[in-house]
Amino acid sequence: MNGRPCGAGLVGVFAVCALSAAADPADAALYNLRAAPQAAFVWTPQLPRIGEPISLKSTSSEPGGQITSYAWDFHDNGPFGAFEEGGPVAGASFATPAPHVVRLRVTDRDGLSNIAAETIQMTPPPPSVHIMNPFPIIRITGRTYARRVRIRQLAVRAPAGVRIKVRCRGRCPVKLASLASPSRTGRLEWVRVRRFERSFPAGAVLEVRVSGKGEIGAFTRFAVRRHKLPTRSDSCLDTPGIRAIACPAG
Repeated sequence: MNGRPCGAGLVGVFAVCALSAAADPADAALYNLRAAPQAAFVWTPQLPRIGEPISLKSTSSEPGGQITSYAWDFHDNGPFGAFEEGGPVAGASFATPAPHVVRLRVTDRDGLSNIAAETIQMTPPPPSVHIMNPFPIIRITGRTYARRVRIRQLAVRAPAGVRIKVRCRGRCPVKLASLASPSRTGRLEWVRVRRFERSFPAGAVLEVRVSGKGEIGAFTRFAVRRHKLPTRSDSCLDTPGIRAIACPAG
């Protein structure tokens, strides 16, 4: 029977009214709608090391239906993060010992989607490596446009007392910001670099350096591109706090 929606629906239930003008809405037939798929995944090893291959496997479910599409996102940057089409099994590796958020989006044959997000904790290098621990997390989120991006948040979560420096190269509305994380021992806090929370045109390249005395720190490069998503690369920072280097695995 052809029909039209009548009134507000219930969770998992949809009311359909007959097209006949003489039909009584009270006689509307109730049809159960299939729920959206439930995304989930697991990975091994549970605590990977820097550069170690990670195997991810979907454990998603779709009661009474079929999942037709899998897409993975290994860059936790809000709208800057891009899902890449793949399959139920994926591989990844990470260049820094910071925690990394991975997302899986599954879609069924009716176009219903669901997203699962998990944080993969990394095995920290041994103390002899002299790498910052906990390793800084650099978050850059915002929105893309054809010829620019709008950064809504640029924030760093790092140990107390480290130095945070952000520099922009190219066509930049602001060139430099330098600040320190609060020196409250034993606490990790997000520090927002509000001066860089604005629009940047295509061609601008942001470099974020997080350095500590005598320690290997964090380096992130964020490049704005025309008609494309920005690119981001993460690595370590040498002890003088100047040059990007590969993170030592220990």
